[in-house]
Amino acid sequence: MVPSIEEGRIVLIANPVSKSGRGAVAASEAARLLRERVGDGRFEMLTTAWAGHGESLARELGPDVGCVIALGGDGLVNEVVNGLMARAPQDRPVLAVIPVGSGNDYAETLGMAYSVPTAVTEILRFQTVRADVGRVNGRYFAETLSFGLDAAIALDTMDRRQKSGRAGTMLYLESAVDQLFHHLQVFSFKMDVLGAEPGCAPHPEWDDAYLVAVQVGPTYGGHFRITPKARLDDGLLDICWATPELSSMRALALLLRARGGKHTGSDHIHFRRASSLVLDFEEEPPAQMDGEPVHGTHFLIDCVPDALTVVVGQR
Repeated sequence: MVPSIEEGRIVLIANPVSKSGRGAVAASEAARLLRERVGDGRFEMLTTAWAGHGESLARELGPDVGCVIALGGDGLVNEVVNGLMARAPQDRPVLAVIPVGSGNDYAETLGMAYSVPTAVTEILRFQTVRADVGRVNGRYFAETLSFGLDAAIALDTMDRRQKSGRAGTMLYLESAVDQLFHHLQVFSFKMDVLGAEPGCAPHPEWDDAYLVAVQVGPTYGGHFRITPKARLDDGLLDICWATPELSSMRALALLLRARGGKHTGSDHIHFRRASSLVLDFEEEPPAQMDGEPVHGTHFLIDCVPDALTVVVGQR
């Protein structure tokens, strides 16, 4: 059994290359502030050295750790969540996030501040909630799993970010315009909803879609509110898919409306809520999980309720 967040050690896992290297500066600032507030005896900073390193660091945390802080973007959060989920439920420290990434969708869902000093202050308020975690083919996701157009945009954005060092919503929109006008594809999929909420209408066996998103929280792609009613603690995944036929201009207009969650009235946008589902695609689509690539055509997806305790911010 891990100690309480108020009494246990606090470990900061930082990605020093997040946000084009600004993660190192943010990590140094966060470490200084945390040491000042809780003392050297209760604080330790670990830095990731390769892709996936955050997972092993979180999995191997000592039994005296009460809180682990992921400082970076959604990719690092995904690694830390997978590391925590590899531990027994009673041995999972509280998870906190200091957002220093490009999308920061999970931090947005938690209401965390984007200023490092404010985020540290919010973490040390120790206000927590229980949170669900998504699972796909045995791997876990904190916020989002998506296929098709959105995944193509997310993966292209990541590639552009690595090449240019740029970040932010404008980079996502730049990639979105390119995908919508030059690479817009339709994917045939079958969705078998196994644990639908009461009153959920059955879905046809096969359908065509531009994108399918399976969400724990409401946002993806840098705060686009694709499933605005999604909650972290309801034991359900929110599913959204967009169906043809849309021109590139109309698809772009819908995407821009999704920034504020105002796309939900379109006849081309569909929603379901379920605790588990199976997705099959005729051909492998672009796919991403918390910003990281996913491969395959057959996906077993479910919600793990109350899987983690997470720190929430004042927003």
